[in-house]
Amino acid sequence: MGATVIGGGCSIGAVGKTYEWGILMLFVSTGWYFHFIFSGLVVAPKFREAELYTVAGYFGHRFGEKPRFLALILSVLFSVFVIAAQMAAFGVVISTLIPSFANNPEMLKWAIIIGGSLVIIYSAAGGLLAVIYTDIYQFIVLILGFLFTLIYCAPDILDSWKQVSNQIPDEFFMLEGGKGWLFLITTFLAFLLGETFAPGYATRYCIGKNIRETKKGIAGVGFFLAFSFPVILFFIALYARMHFPDIDPQQALPMVIQKLHNPFIGGIIIAALLSAVMSSADSALNSSTAIFVKDLFEHQLKWNYKGDKELLKLARYCTIILGIISTLIAVLWSDIIELLLFTYHMWAPGVILPVVVGVLSKEKSKQLTQMIFITMLITFTATLIYRLTSYAEHFDPAVFGVIFSFIIYFSQRIMLKHSD
Repeated sequence: MGATVIGGGCSIGAVGKTYEWGILMLFVSTGWYFHFIFSGLVVAPKFREAELYTVAGYFGHRFGEKPRFLALILSVLFSVFVIAAQMAAFGVVISTLIPSFANNPEMLKWAIIIGGSLVIIYSAAGGLLAVIYTDIYQFIVLILGFLFTLIYCAPDILDSWKQVSNQIPDEFFMLEGGKGWLFLITTFLAFLLGETFAPGYATRYCIGKNIRETKKGIAGVGFFLAFSFPVILFFIALYARMHFPDIDPQQALPMVIQKLHNPFIGGIIIAALLSAVMSSADSALNSSTAIFVKDLFEHQLKWNYKGDKELLKLARYCTIILGIISTLIAVLWSDIIELLLFTYHMWAPGVILPVVVGVLSKEKSKQLTQMIFITMLITFTATLIYRLTSYAEHFDPAVFGVIFSFIIYFSQRIMLKHSD
């Protein structure tokens, strides 16, 4: 779970944003990890008890066919473009850490193709088990990479601490970063809600040894990362801010590596970042395969198979095809980040409320199915429209959509109560 959540954005992107925002980013980025605590303690046990492997499967279990179909569409959109974004990150990592390659489009394309091929091969050959094993090793390399970087930066930070106040603006150390409390709250909520109950996480709710171990694993990694990883990245960004006050924020980590003049640190950081990208890519690829097999072929298309071997063969074909499509998108589509943001904005408003309602109540009725379906449909449309307005620049669409979904849902409940 930890390896899945830490991708290119949570590592190299987070260092850049921390360089720009300061301690504000330290606090808001904890939202990436805090949702694991609720998921591990409350949501995952419900998935485990019902033996469900996908978000759409849960929607069908709790609310019926219409919400399940909408959840399937959202899951497919989310998964395919998340894979493509992670595949594209192979090129981003190379161009960011090795600037001489940045102006060589062919080299970047080969980085995407080679990295994507590796992910496709071991995901198709070994399935979820291979993904779990590689994620464990990648997570260890990732954490050690950033930890060693911090260790090498720490002496310089301590020696120069008295000069920091003169070199760095006060906003860097302000909780709201000089941007206001509304920005702090909505940005934290956007980080918290953006990937909550994402397909890659839902697939892992059912793979623990038992419910107790599942709770410990998911909630535990949420606590561990929330109180460690943002702090590590903050001091690395602080080191960059001290020595390079006027650079492009995205160059913060490469400049730190260059400043340290240590080939060991340079190599382990590149390995850590590629591990972050691969662990997120293989998790998304594996979960998208589960979505296609369980929700599309088995449920929607009523595909009948003759045993586990045939089903495994179908899963491998899906893994290879989806991986190739996502790699091609990453190579050809330059606006992949905007599409990724689009999927985040659509995912949280459509999924958060139904899952919370499903796990916190035992109600099952035609009225509830209808209310959830209407809420998802209206919220999806309203958030899509809201993204086109100027307000979206200041108040995140994901937060707007989630709030709007609660308003629509409880308005229906009030109307139903009065009609009775």
